[in-house]
Amino acid sequence: MQTATETSPNRPVIRPRRLELPLDPAVVPAAWWDDDLFLSLFGDSLSLVFPVGEKFFVDSVRRYRKDITDAQLLDDINGFAGQEALHSKAHAAFNELFEAHGLKSAKAREAHVARLLDRVRKLPPILQLAATCALEHLTAMLGEQLLSVSDEIGDVHPSVRKLWMWHALEESEHKAVAFDVYQAVGGGYTIRAGVMLAATVIFIAEMVHIHGCFARDKGILLKPGRWVHAVSYLWGKPGLLRRIVPGYFDYFRPGFHPNDRDTDALLEIGRAHLAASPA
Repeated sequence: MQTATETSPNRPVIRPRRLELPLDPAVVPAAWWDDDLFLSLFGDSLSLVFPVGEKFFVDSVRRYRKDITDAQLLDDINGFAGQEALHSKAHAAFNELFEAHGLKSAKAREAHVARLLDRVRKLPPILQLAATCALEHLTAMLGEQLLSVSDEIGDVHPSVRKLWMWHALEESEHKAVAFDVYQAVGGGYTIRAGVMLAATVIFIAEMVHIHGCFARDKGILLKPGRWVHAVSYLWGKPGLLRRIVPGYFDYFRPGFHPNDRDTDALLEIGRAHLAASPA
């Protein structure tokens, strides 16, 4: 097994930010994203998987900490773990709103995701790390788009806007850490690309299922007219999902590295929005 001798250039400093994020069900509306319930349920679906998912990410990376000799990468692993732990805690608090918002299936869906990850934990560690690289790339792409449409993020209710901007910023900051660890311990292209394909299929299937369950809980699953604005928002304008497609396919380039995408300007935008957000 190889050890890290160098880290990727131009990586931002990765430090956890502890934020006060009061989440009161009497203040946070069910339709917290652009006053659109179906779109908000998409965000809820993402939030549901974050607490268990990010613990898996941290475990898969830290498992290889003993094999890393590069001081900068070791520091980045610590920053990555700290950021993800705080994300997990914050989204667990956000997810406590689900019961008040009438999402009766949330507990069952969360338990299902936890069981799925328990099965993934039985795979060889390098496959678990490759899965983390894949899913970190997906979340970094989504975070990048949230930062790039920072005007549109104003459509998120003020009570939760800071949560999503903070998460988007830090996902972009630490987007290369799992990938650098994977390369440092000898992870190759074939596993990386194959696991991304498998992870994409599973992730999309889980998101569609959770979103559908939540829409059924709210009585809008069989009302396509309620979907129109959300679908346009995600795939039309601003097109958060449409715009991640080129970056997604870039992952399959043999020489790909997350830092090939210059997001320095977006990080500054995110930090400015975070600083301007109410405490």
